[in-house]
Amino acid sequence: MFAVVALVFSYLSAKQRREELQVFALSRGWRYELEQPRLVDRFTGAPFGIGFGRRAYNVLYGSHDGRDLVAFDYEYKTQTSNGKQTTTQVHRLSVLGLSMGVPMPTLRVDPENFLDRFVGRISGTDIDLESEEFNRAFTVSCPDRKFASDVLHPQMMEYLLQHRQLGWRFERDSMLMISTGGRTPAQIDATLAVMDGISDRVPEFVWLRLKGLG
Repeated sequence: MFAVVALVFSYLSAKQRREELQVFALSRGWRYELEQPRLVDRFTGAPFGIGFGRRAYNVLYGSHDGRDLVAFDYEYKTQTSNGKQTTTQVHRLSVLGLSMGVPMPTLRVDPENFLDRFVGRISGTDIDLESEEFNRAFTVSCPDRKFASDVLHPQMMEYLLQHRQLGWRFERDSMLMISTGGRTPAQIDATLAVMDGISDRVPEFVWLRLKGLG
């Protein structure tokens, strides 16, 4: 009986979320898609490419301050075994991508408790900056140390320390913010505001250099 109730509750919650996102998309002039398989391989790095049964669904396509955006729920599965029994775990995340209009080196800034701290040290891409408080709060990974240093200047680090629970990255031509669970419309707006704060603090000479003008 409990399993049936849980199944019904899950169905109704998913239905309500779809409806909320559809109304939100309509209010912004955005487009809603129930599922978009092409997004599964659109980005690289964790959590993409991990596990099996990967899905991108509840997709929003739109524009924010002249920049293309995509927001979607992302799901993948992993299995663990104790030798007698195999357990499947479903991982659900929310992805928000905002176009930056220019290709750039991959730069990841993750909360310090992420597993990537260990991965970064093994790969040699973990970067320490001048602020010890920032180094304690975040893991920075980037193949181009100068790019990371130019982007993460003192004012940028001060801003990020106000949002130390959020991880983000520059990848290809986009900025990504990934969180567990599913974002509500209000949380999408709040995340976009932080992304604006980050992109606005990237020095102009960095943008010019990326465009081949500096």
